[in-house]
Amino acid sequence: MIASKLAGVTVPLALRSIVDDLAHPAPYLLIPIFLVLAYVLLRFFGDALGEARDVVFSTVTQHTVAALAERTFARLHRLGARFHAKRETGSIVRDVQKGTDGIGYLLGVGLFTILPALIEIGTVIAIIALHLTIEFTWIIGATLVCYAIYTVVFTRRRMVVQREVNRLESAADSRLVDSMLNYDTVKYFAAEEIEAERYHNVLAHWVIARLRNQRALTTLHVGQSAIVCLGIAATMLLAVQHVAAARMSVGDLVLVNAYIVQVCMPLNTLGFVFRETNDALVNVERMFSVLAGERYGEAGGGIGDEDRDEPGARDLVVAAGEIVFEHVDFGYDPARQVLHDISFRASAGHTIAVVGGSGSGKSTLVRLLFRLYAPSRGTISIDGQDLRQVTRRTLREAIGIVPQDTVLFNETIAYNIGYGRVRATRADIVRAARAAQLDAFIERLPDHYDTRVGERGLRLSGGERQRIAIARAFLKDPPIIVFDEATSALDTRSERAIQTEFRRLAQGRTSIVIAHRLSTVVDADRILVMEHGRIVEQGTHDELIARPHGVYARMWALQREQGELEHTQRRLAAQPRTIGDLASAIAARVARVAATRGVAFRTNVADPELPVTGETDEIERVVAMLASNEIEHAAYGQRVELRAQRSENGAWLVVLGAHEEPAELTDEQAAVAEAVLSAAGGTFMPSPVDGRVAYVAALPLVPVVPVGAAAMPGERTAALTVDGYATGARPPAAASMLEGISVLAIDDDEEARDALEAALASHGARVALAASGADAVDQLERTVPARWPGVVVCDITLGEEDGCDVLERIRAVARRHAVPALPAIALTGHADGATRARTERAGFEAHLVKPVQIDALADEIRRLAVPA
Repeated sequence: MIASKLAGVTVPLALRSIVDDLAHPAPYLLIPIFLVLAYVLLRFFGDALGEARDVVFSTVTQHTVAALAERTFARLHRLGARFHAKRETGSIVRDVQKGTDGIGYLLGVGLFTILPALIEIGTVIAIIALHLTIEFTWIIGATLVCYAIYTVVFTRRRMVVQREVNRLESAADSRLVDSMLNYDTVKYFAAEEIEAERYHNVLAHWVIARLRNQRALTTLHVGQSAIVCLGIAATMLLAVQHVAAARMSVGDLVLVNAYIVQVCMPLNTLGFVFRETNDALVNVERMFSVLAGERYGEAGGGIGDEDRDEPGARDLVVAAGEIVFEHVDFGYDPARQVLHDISFRASAGHTIAVVGGSGSGKSTLVRLLFRLYAPSRGTISIDGQDLRQVTRRTLREAIGIVPQDTVLFNETIAYNIGYGRVRATRADIVRAARAAQLDAFIERLPDHYDTRVGERGLRLSGGERQRIAIARAFLKDPPIIVFDEATSALDTRSERAIQTEFRRLAQGRTSIVIAHRLSTVVDADRILVMEHGRIVEQGTHDELIARPHGVYARMWALQREQGELEHTQRRLAAQPRTIGDLASAIAARVARVAATRGVAFRTNVADPELPVTGETDEIERVVAMLASNEIEHAAYGQRVELRAQRSENGAWLVVLGAHEEPAELTDEQAAVAEAVLSAAGGTFMPSPVDGRVAYVAALPLVPVVPVGAAAMPGERTAALTVDGYATGARPPAAASMLEGISVLAIDDDEEARDALEAALASHGARVALAASGADAVDQLERTVPARWPGVVVCDITLGEEDGCDVLERIRAVARRHAVPALPAIALTGHADGATRARTERAGFEAHLVKPVQIDALADEIRRLAVPA
């Protein structure tokens, strides 16, 4: 670096010697030739050594900037929850990025610009002082002083404007990021123009500030140029006078001109550097204020230190996993208390539930347990260890959580599951996914575990995101697990499926369940009821229900009434529709699109009378969307086919496109298809069909059909009809043919249970419903044998349970109570002989295949049932 500048300042000396020698030419011009070569070499070495400097020091500079960026990123994650609750993401990203760039600029400028410029200016002044009169030195010195004073004064004034520009840039970035993160809200309210106007308003102020900044910059540059030009003019006028008086040679004049220009070049550089350095300092100033937490109340002591380890903090050692809250008070703001004197004990290996209305402080307990915040009074301990005296890393490693809203990284499914344990192998991730009942869904995806989930996981449904959160918790395998309203955003069907995984995950662990729906916590070992930040009741479900005027009992009654209303609405909406009619309606929807594009669209319905239920209009719309998408991607003359067929325990609507792979769907289309089919109890998946991959809408079968409708071949039929299931006259005996008989119907599909209840109740039966084998066994255990049902109707495929195993568990309960075994009917979509033989060996007295005519089912129930 120094050699480069020294080579540069000697170039004018060589040039002066060339000019003077040419004024007195030698006979053979040898000396000027050597001087020209020296001049060229010096200029080359000046440039080459400068480039060599950049090569040598660029590695240091880049590593320094990268290290600072990494430390800044780590610092942001170390800041407390108060900081992150109040931060503006876009503003933070912009401030940190520009601040990091500013630090890199300052490091590079200090080493590569300021020091070389000072060396160059000092060397030039020294050479001029040695070779020329003192007047030249005074002129150059006066120019430097005037330039420096002017630059400092006007740059300081401009910094005020630059701070305003930076503030508005941060506001614009924050507005942009916030709007993009909430794009769905913008679309729901058709507020695109409003958002554009808000962004325009910020940018309008930014334009004004930038123009003020540019005017200040222009004033600075014009003044600097004027000072430099005056210095050059004074120097050259003095040099011309000395040459005219023969006190200097022409070579000296060239030397003075070269050096005054050489001084002014680093002077301009220093002016530019000073201005940019001040801008960088403003950026760094904003970044450091962010990292210090000053803008959000995180600086200094007190609450700002609540997410930091105390000096001498020890690792948490979990032996049993007992959690104790003792007289805990807390408020997010000193003026607003959230929790008041909270005390409870979560015994090791037990489940404690916390219920209450919104704003009662339930989720705040979880944040305090994770030590995201510190209580203002009282203590929280695990196995007798005060959480303030343990390291936050070991504390959070000991607790797993399934949150209310699972937000995923825009990465692969494997990455998001593996986040539960950083060093997990692919085999560990697959085991965790299998434990969370997620592996079947993943295997249906084209890229399996390498499928990207989209920003915040929006390419997956709510239930799928929750299952990934459960898989994370399985992979982490913590001694303490927290479920923070983990099913509040799910429909009833998804909630029941997820609840089964929750029970499996909580086995052998201390667990805290934050819940809004009381039906999800009836099995908890202890229930805390919160209201206005206080625990107003606690006990088991039965103890709390026994208090007729208690808060829990009132909440239970209200939610039960709501549940019964929703159940009645589902029963009224559960009108079967044949799959042939559904396929014809879909074909009618896409006929115009197919004709316009010249694509042949065909339907192939193997069993047109096969009934399906649910929101069939929505199913029709979604499958038509899939078919239209395939038509849009097909070439003229190609063929797209819709197949409707039975597939074991369900009905399939298959959209077979013109290519080997199905046409790609947008994230929104995939989400809609998944949501609609999931709500109907079905699934949406790509599956191999005839050597190709096609989109398949799999729907559950209707368990019963009206008299006159097609049943499975070989099933018994009669001439009875039921309201809502057939038209025409109904024999008077139909409404009472099951009078006095109680039926327990077990099916994991909600629409199937509702259809069974409606059909059997219309025949006079009393119907109890169970969504799983565990639910059925629990109902029997909680009921005296004298009031048990007279017959059990059970599906063979119950999610992860097998109907034959469920029947064995039910009869084991009967043996424990010393009562006769309950007669049972297998009602399933499997019509193969092997399944019939298996149900017979398991002890089912009858095997009926969905859809069965209601009279055939009623006859079997009446034949087998034990009268109530």
